[in-house]
Amino acid sequence: MKRFLVVSLILPFAYGCTSKSAEDADTGNDQSVDQPEDVVPEAVDAEPLFEVTGALLDLAIAPDGRIFASIEEHAIDVWDPATEWVEQHTDRAGPIFGISWSEDTIWYTTSSHRQAGALMKLDGKNGVVIAEAQGDTIFREPRDLCRTSDDKWVITDTTLGLLFIINDDGSSVERLSVPLTDLSTVACDTGHVYVGGDDGVVRIPWPDGSPETIDSRPVDGLHIAKGIAWGTNRDWGVFEVGGDRRLELPDIGRPGRMAGQDSLLVTDSAAGAVWLVSLSGID
Repeated sequence: MKRFLVVSLILPFAYGCTSKSAEDADTGNDQSVDQPEDVVPEAVDAEPLFEVTGALLDLAIAPDGRIFASIEEHAIDVWDPATEWVEQHTDRAGPIFGISWSEDTIWYTTSSHRQAGALMKLDGKNGVVIAEAQGDTIFREPRDLCRTSDDKWVITDTTLGLLFIINDDGSSVERLSVPLTDLSTVACDTGHVYVGGDDGVVRIPWPDGSPETIDSRPVDGLHIAKGIAWGTNRDWGVFEVGGDRRLELPDIGRPGRMAGQDSLLVTDSAAGAVWLVSLSGID
């Protein structure tokens, strides 16, 4: 595992949901810019923070500044700002996909051979099942999760092409269809749920609204920071969902999942690295 020098941007990010809503994103799905090269990217300060060994997938931030990284279908690593070093947090959590910090612990999704999935949380360094593939609950490949303003968990199931809505005690599991054939990532703010995949991004006014398409570009990750819905893909890098803004990040080969608020943590799945990107000056 590679250790980087102290980052000058450290650590002005928050870990919770933003208090603002990204509801100003264009809802007409009228892409005025067809190609990323038609857009002048906004210059931002960005530095590599740490690297992991394995297939880096998702991030979660604890209140004390520790950054947890899911190593796809294997383990959870942790970067500690006190030591500026990465260690394995646990390899006893099962095949990991998405992770999120809530209620003083890590919640995550897992799947065995993409056939039997579950929503789980860590108790110490061991996994506890909250809801799993049994009976009427049929998770297959739950790749991402977010917690809504009414304390429900929303999970994207890539294999089934469905959302699952779950109470935090697992007592209720509901399915929700959206107009996307591929679902790989999800983000929540105070009033909406954003769902993305190869077909673009839909936004759902929460909890009773209907899904509406707000961007046709494919996304590998979604995140709300500074009241803006950010998406990632190989061609556009990190970009504003429903807008034509993109950030100048030439050294990130394959941006994926994100975390943070005033500063944005961005995974580079091609290099197994996590970058710290300043959003200072971004409105």
